[in-house]
Amino acid sequence: MADLTLRAPGVYIEEIAATGPIAAAGTSTAALIGTVVKNPADADFGKPVPITNWTAYVERFGGFDKTKSLPFAVRGFFENGGSLVYVVPIKDNAGVDAALANLRALQDVSMVALPGVIDTTTQMKVVGHCTDLTDRVAILDGAPDNDPLKPDGPLRKQRGELSSKSGFGALYWPWITVPDPQDTTKLFAVPPSGHVAGLIARTDGQRGVHKAPANEPVVGAVGLAFVLDNTQHGVLNNLNINALRVFPGRARPLVWGARTITDETPWRHLNVRRLMSFIEDSIVAGTSWAVFEPNDRALWKRLELSISEFLTRVWQSGALFGATADEAFYVKIDDELNPPAGRALGQVFGEIGVAPVHPAEYVMFRVGMWDGGAQVAES
Repeated sequence: MADLTLRAPGVYIEEIAATGPIAAAGTSTAALIGTVVKNPADADFGKPVPITNWTAYVERFGGFDKTKSLPFAVRGFFENGGSLVYVVPIKDNAGVDAALANLRALQDVSMVALPGVIDTTTQMKVVGHCTDLTDRVAILDGAPDNDPLKPDGPLRKQRGELSSKSGFGALYWPWITVPDPQDTTKLFAVPPSGHVAGLIARTDGQRGVHKAPANEPVVGAVGLAFVLDNTQHGVLNNLNINALRVFPGRARPLVWGARTITDETPWRHLNVRRLMSFIEDSIVAGTSWAVFEPNDRALWKRLELSISEFLTRVWQSGALFGATADEAFYVKIDDELNPPAGRALGQVFGEIGVAPVHPAEYVMFRVGMWDGGAQVAES
């Protein structure tokens, strides 16, 4: 009201631009990098191409080729519920650097995979790309291995060379089997990363990004290249390798793990890592209106209300732990965080704390016997 010129007693109106609620950032778009059957022009190698269905991929890049993992990954992405993928054609692994550089500008990408690539130096480039941008995670394929418990075997050697302190990568094993495109009576092993990316997109759409993408069927897979038992799985799980399993009575293999390649407990679970990236992306995009606004307490209050409203919706969706919103999160933007020196530089700082829900990896039962029969207690 201070800017209005008040000429006579009466009621005056000042229009204030609405900030609007913070919109949820997208989480289901993947980028798949690899070689294709129908090569593009040289100038188009390494450039992302948005693809929305398998037919569009075939028209642009050609169909299946058993020497190439990318077509199977793209098909698996769509079969498992993915709706948008950026396909990045490269000539060989030397083109990964250019592909990742071109993906930096795409803000809707939330997963990046190099289907079939098990070279850890190349895989760590993808992990580093995701760590730098903080808005996406690397979905990695484990190395084929006939003895996954062997300490110096291909899989465990690979795992020892992969790491991400903040959990921006996840490793999946074993490879899945699909019908051979040249002879459907036979099976053919392909890497799981494209199928897993589609499964993650499906889980996000059905349950939300906070739901661990596990205990979910891999559509398109008819079996596994290696069938794990519980003992073997326990070893891999402790190494934070996400296993794919087959169980009696289930028609398809299931993803049976949701961990990241980190030793840091807060970032151990993939859904927690992705939930935090989702929250951060949504808040950054949803508060851009505040840039160049007068840096005063009124701005801080508007920011606080806008962020709190968004986090309340996140809590109501079941993504945050707490009986009340106050238990699930807090937002602080005040004089303590924004002293005069910082305000003079045009800076606004806020502190946000959230309590993410972690997946129940182990459900414990206690079974006892008494005169009246069996008694089961869950814990």
